[in-house]
Amino acid sequence: MDEHKNRWIILQYLVVGAFLSPLDYFIVNMALPEIKTFFHATENQLQMVIAIYGLTYAALVICSGKLGDIYGRKKIFTLGLWIFLFSSIACGLSPTINFLIFSRFLQGIGASLLAPQVLASIKILFNESERSKALGFFGSVFGLAAIIGQLLGGILLDLHLWGMTWEIIFFINVPVAAICLYGIYTNMPAEQIKKQSLDLGGVILIISALLCFITPLIYGRAFNWSWWIFALIFLSFILTITFIQYEKYREKRNKTVLLSLSLFQNKDFAYNLPIILFYNFTAGLFICYPYYLQEHLRWGVLASGLAIVPYGIGFFLGPILFARIYKSPAFWIQLALGLLLFSFIALGVNFYLLNKPNFISHLLFLFAGLGHGLIMPVMMKESIRSITIEQAGQASGIVSTIIQVGSVLGGAIIGTLFFSFTTSLGFSTALAIALSAIGAVQLFGVSFYLINSKKQLKH
Repeated sequence: MDEHKNRWIILQYLVVGAFLSPLDYFIVNMALPEIKTFFHATENQLQMVIAIYGLTYAALVICSGKLGDIYGRKKIFTLGLWIFLFSSIACGLSPTINFLIFSRFLQGIGASLLAPQVLASIKILFNESERSKALGFFGSVFGLAAIIGQLLGGILLDLHLWGMTWEIIFFINVPVAAICLYGIYTNMPAEQIKKQSLDLGGVILIISALLCFITPLIYGRAFNWSWWIFALIFLSFILTITFIQYEKYREKRNKTVLLSLSLFQNKDFAYNLPIILFYNFTAGLFICYPYYLQEHLRWGVLASGLAIVPYGIGFFLGPILFARIYKSPAFWIQLALGLLLFSFIALGVNFYLLNKPNFISHLLFLFAGLGHGLIMPVMMKESIRSITIEQAGQASGIVSTIIQVGSVLGGAIIGTLFFSFTTSLGFSTALAIALSAIGAVQLFGVSFYLINSKKQLKH
């Protein structure tokens, strides 16, 4: 490992740089009322400010892992940071709401280039004995994104630094990105890479498939789940099948592929993906809970941000426990999924009965966050454990895409449940149903885990 003697320093800059992408998602949510007032924006325009970022990120992230394989992870990561830095400045200086939406599109491009390079670099820089600690660090910093995004957003918006309101939440990215760029350029050596060509046909097909799948999920509720929403989802499945056949065709002719389908023949990798998909349904919490607090209980922005702190603390502690305490992956997976399942269903019951946040709900949010913080690093470690160095970029891109698709799918399904029931059943019952649904979904993850465990025992 001497060739990677700076690996921990490199990891710090990589993780903090990648931390900007989830942070930006949470912090911008807090600023939507200020953005609406400043630009006199419509609800659809506000939705675009959020959606265009997530949509771009989700559609492109699957390709960025392969780009790291082709051009080197240092080049792609720093390119992503430069794009993110300048697009953050553009966001803060936006003269119109449409300019802000376009700048958020560019931010999404930059963000999509970051996370897969970190996961692939952990596979390459660290041996098996150190990987748990590295992934624990990665997970704990990402856990901080939820808590810091809510708190920092509320604090910055209340302070009005230099007379700014919503602008400051974008400008705060600039010094962080600049420091990370300096750290990467001075510490991370350039990689020796094999000359490869980019599978442009595969890129176009998979991006089109993801756009056709994710766009309806984001906008379905706004358009009352019209027929064309389901038509686009159906088209996404056709495009995915076409992509698979196209990649098989190229592999048979020994041509470069965007995704090697042999990855999915690796059972340790493939069977972990559904679990990753379902635990990311927790993204629905961040759509429903702040809205409930602000619109139903009439809490302020900062108070609403503080309400999510117990979840963030748990999310932060989970990866640290995973890195410090040696237990089998089976132990951590069962504990984490159990915590998510129990905590969210119990939260649903709690809010149905008591309406307002209370000591029990704070404790349950802590347990739920702990479950989320534990499942994230263990699943990432298990997913890349049996992957070769040559496949690290592709595998990281797939894992990052599944995380994003799970978040969008969870946000769409849980959000639709919540908003559909607020009128007919009331806010408290709607929140109770949404929270319980997040817990119930974990049963699918448990099922896939049990099926995988039985198959491994047979072999």
